Order: sequence, then structure tokens, then C-alpha cells
Amino acid sequence: MADFGFNEHHQNEIINYMRFARSKRVLRLKTIDSCFEELKDSRLVEETFTVDEVREMMDGLQMVVRGEVEMELINTAHTNVLLLRQLFSQAEKFYLRLQSDISELENRELLEQVAEFEKTDFKSTNKSQINQETSKPKLAPLNEGGVSELLNK
Repeated sequence: MADFGFNEHHQNEIINYMRFARSKRVLRLKTIDSCFEELKDSRLVEETFTVDEVREMMDGLQMVVRGEVEMELINTAHTNVLLLRQLFSQAEKFYLRLQSDISELENRELLEQVAEFEKTDFKSTNKSQINQETSKPKLAPLNEGGVSELLNK
């Protein structure tokens, strides 16, 4: 199992996020495939085309695919912001300040570890185990004792 240094619960949270991201990726790829199919079905009806006609079709296809990819990249960025918002909100309830190292997001070695995790462990994870883990309640803020109460435990 690829070890990211997380406990089982957090590992399952990563798996849930990867499943979500994969489903979004598959849907967007199907949309892009349909753009090509639509071009084939609607525009490729003649046996010969002029250079200008081919250029026009390719330019139109480029515009559509570019729009789809741009929309997905924007949506992915916004989704990640919402995920960070959830994490930061939970941390703030415990008076924690989380920090991130943006340069690590392009660390090729770490990205390869995630890709390997997705190929191997992610696929073999038991769904019932994940469903059981995610049904646990979210963290609740400590009352009067604050962080010191947590540290004393």
C-alpha cells in the first residue's frame, strides 16, 4: 500500500476524493469524445473536402474542445477550493492554522506516488470499509477547555 503517512480514516478520505475526481474526469472525457462524434456525424458527410472546409471544421472542433477543457480546469480548481474550505473550517474550530506548500503540488516524485496509489491500492479498496468510515461524525469544536483540553488527553 502506498503510504502517505495518514491514518486509515484520512487514507479513506483521499480514496473518496480520488473516486470523485475520477468520475468527473470520466464524464468530461465522454463529453470531449461526443464533440468528435458530433463533428463526424454532422460535418463529415461528403467524400472530399477543400482545405478551407477542413480548416473550418478543425477550428470549430478546437474551439469546442478548448471550451470543454477550460471549463473542467476551472471547475476542478473551484472544487479544490471548496475542499480546502471544508478542511480549513474544521481546523479553525480547533483554533488550528493549516499551511500548505504550493511548490509540493508540482513535485514529480509525489505526483508519481499518487498515480501509483491510484493504479494499485485505490482500485482494490473495499467499498464497504470506506462507507463505514465516512459515516463517522465530523469533528466538533471543544467547548470551554479549548485546545488545552485536547492536549491533556
